[in-house]
Amino acid sequence: MAKTKPSLFGTLQKTAAVSEQVNGEFVRNIPVDKLLDNPLNRFSMQEDEAFERSLQSVEQDGLWEDIIVTPADNGCYRIISGHRRKRIAQKLGMATVPCKVRTYASELDEARALIGENIHRRAVTPLDMARQLDTLCQVLDRAGLPDSVQDRVQQLIEQTGLSRATILRYLDLLRLNDTIVSWIEQGALPMTDAYFLAQKNHCSLQDPVVQEVESMDAAIPLEARIQTALARVKLGKKRPAAEHKPAADPTRTVRKCRASVRSISTQLDGLRQLEDTTWSQVEDAKALQADIDDLAAELQALLDACRTLRETVDQKNLT
Repeated sequence: MAKTKPSLFGTLQKTAAVSEQVNGEFVRNIPVDKLLDNPLNRFSMQEDEAFERSLQSVEQDGLWEDIIVTPADNGCYRIISGHRRKRIAQKLGMATVPCKVRTYASELDEARALIGENIHRRAVTPLDMARQLDTLCQVLDRAGLPDSVQDRVQQLIEQTGLSRATILRYLDLLRLNDTIVSWIEQGALPMTDAYFLAQKNHCSLQDPVVQEVESMDAAIPLEARIQTALARVKLGKKRPAAEHKPAADPTRTVRKCRASVRSISTQLDGLRQLEDTTWSQVEDAKALQADIDDLAAELQALLDACRTLRETVDQKNLT
């Protein structure tokens, strides 16, 4: 029987269980000022609505789960899981908090435990995972492990249990510039568009999109400006230079475009009628969703171009 690849959660839970047995895990109340934020932690620390709900819960019922720490210097402890709980404890003026103390054989083991504990206990954003994988790469560097692209990705697969495609998709996000990252964090840019702009062959579109957005009226909602800018830049990228020249026969060109659109419509209708067994064979549903979103944006840009062309014909008084 073929071996089944263990899931990320199963592997990390097993690691935690072994840690409890081997390291003689114990619980103690530790002063909050002795808890140090872990430099390996790259997960978001925003004081958002979820943070406020957690604060109210702790204020009413106390900490719902022990903070996990590991010994550091000078009687202090680095946090493995519980950075947000520590911040809540500080805001509520708590002097001590219950902590599970664990030890790790290496920095790599500690980094892996930190990732596992946080993924297990909270909603993790793609940006969080991208940053955490970047930190894990730095840990692997310090451990002297292989640094070729292929070997490094394989190391990340072994340490996290994530698939190669998922890891590469997360690592792509590290190419995004600061402005686009801020749009994602504000909820103004969908992740499908973020993944598109993060791809190696689309990175050059980031600055033009930012420039387009900044050139628009600030009174227009940011989300609308971003989508308009994306549509314009994508259409410009796909349009060959020759298309900027006046068409020799406008009527013939428009009719050819209509035929192409009809063909696209027929193909999409065919996809809608596929059997469930066909859809179940799709290997990367997220990638397919991203491609569909890109197609929708390009069709919207095409519609905008048609409206502009219609206005041009009206202005020329050809009717």
